[in-house]
Order: sequence, then structure tokens, then C-alpha cells
Amino acid sequence: MPSDEHARGLLAALASWFAACAAPDRPAVRPPPSAEEHGAKDANLLATTSGGRAVRHAVFGHGPRRVLVVGGIHGDEREGEVLARELPGAFLATDGAAERVTLVVIEDLNPDGSARGTRGNARGVDLNRNFPAPGFRRARAHGEEPLSEPEARALAELVTGWRPELVVVCHSWRADEFVNFDGPAQALAARFAATSGMELRASDTFAPTPGSFGSWAGVTLGIPVLTLEFRRGRTGESAWELARAALLEALLGAPAPRTDS
Repeated sequence: MPSDEHARGLLAALASWFAACAAPDRPAVRPPPSAEEHGAKDANLLATTSGGRAVRHAVFGHGPRRVLVVGGIHGDEREGEVLARELPGAFLATDGAAERVTLVVIEDLNPDGSARGTRGNARGVDLNRNFPAPGFRRARAHGEEPLSEPEARALAELVTGWRPELVVVCHSWRADEFVNFDGPAQALAARFAATSGMELRASDTFAPTPGSFGSWAGVTLGIPVLTLEFRRGRTGESAWELARAALLEALLGAPAPRTDS
């Protein structure tokens, strides 16, 4: 586990990077240096989990529209893994996308849970209950306090520092499949549902999810959030094919231009 001094240094470096990206005379965000330029293997390191695994992000494009995609938060919901891996190539192959959008992808926010096949992280905390949303409930499975977990803290710092205009998060649901939304994302969600064929559901139609990322980012911060709930057990390849066209539309904020063949 990194020392407190190392953690503070990492947070300071991230804060400096985000501040530079937000400067008015520069693009909203710039890709971090490559591993070779940085002289390290973890140039895209976002956080180190309590179990010692790396959470990494990658940046694609350089346009003014800022979009964040998270391939998975729960370790037993890996249906979005292929989507997060295939999306960058499809995005970059879409005519004009890189000039219109800056895309940040986190393939897996919970590598400890993924390695174990568990919903929670190495400490047994459900990361999707660890955000400072109204109604956060202190519990062993939710964390002793909001953002107690390094994975949730890193995602929160990315969102508050970079302020994406859209966040898309992948989950899965037993025996059902739909897209739901938080914050000012109803129109985007409706278009996503129409293009993909997935059912549309608002988050307020479900049982309360205290401390969830969607309620924090969408309701508290007012950032449009789309949550893709794939049918549990669907292959990653079929999840990607189902969502591909609709996701590219959502990234661009309009119907996607034709891609190069």
C-alpha cells in the first residue's frame, strides 16, 4: 500500500494536471504523457486499490465535449468490460469524433473485486454506495464515511476536477436489461434507448440507492449520468454490439457520423 506521503504526492499531481487542463487558454483536457515519456509503467495510474492493484484511465481525442466512461464498478458485473476495451477504437474511427470530444475511459474501477468475482472491493465495500450522495448510510458494506475507499475517491476527484458533460457507467441486472439515468440526462437516455432497443428507466423508479455514484454525480453535481444495465451473464461482445451505435451517439451528443470502413 502506498505511503501517505506518496498518496499526497499523487493527489497533488492529479490536481495540478486537472487545473492545467481547465485553464481557459488551453484545451479542456490533454492526454497524460505516455509511459515512455513519463519514464514509468503506470503513466495512466488513477489510483492504487487497498488490495494493491492499479486503477487506470486512458484519454482519447481532444475535443471540447468531455465524456467519461466506466466499464465496471462491481467485480461480479463484468458485462461492460469488452465495451470499455472496444470503445476507444470505434470512437477514433468515427469521422470527426476526436475533434469534437475528449473521451476518458476507466475500464475497471474495482480490479480487486473483479479478481475475486465479488461485488465489493478488497475491503468488502460496495463502491457504488461509497459516494457523498444524500442519504449515505455508514455501514461495513458502504464504508465508514463517503469516499473512504481509494477507488471511489479517485473517481470523485476525477469528476469534480474535470467536470465531464456526460458519464456512462456499465452494470448488469439479473433477468433484465435497460438504460437508466440520473441528473439532466433524460433526453440522452431516451435517444440511447431508441437506438439500442434497451428499455428506458429513471433511477427514481427503483428502490433508494444511498451513496450511489449516479445519485451523487447526477443529482448532487448535476452531471448527466447514463447507467447501462446489461442482462447478467450476457457476453461482453454481445453487450458491446448492443450498445455500440447508441453509445457513440451519446458520446457525440448527436447522431454519430458515419465511420470509416
